[in-house]
Amino acid sequence: MSRPVRALVRRVVPTVRRGRTGRLPRYSQGERAAIVALTLAAITLIWVFVPDLALRVGLILLLLLVLPVIVVIALDRR
Repeated sequence: MSRPVRALVRRVVPTVRRGRTGRLPRYSQGERAAIVALTLAAITLIWVFVPDLALRVGLILLLLLVLPVIVVIALDRR
């Protein structure tokens, strides 16, 4: 290929970025395991101690909705 064609191909084809990009927090494997374990424990406790099925489902959905906020507050590294 000639030089102008290669330049055109480089501009058109997106570059592949390896690894993580962006500013999302990087949690360790232990932190991720703790998040999953505590979430499953909370879901289990809700399921065992809340008698009404509709309330169970509502509380579990609320927990899953609020979970990212809880994780950021608990594990923020600033």
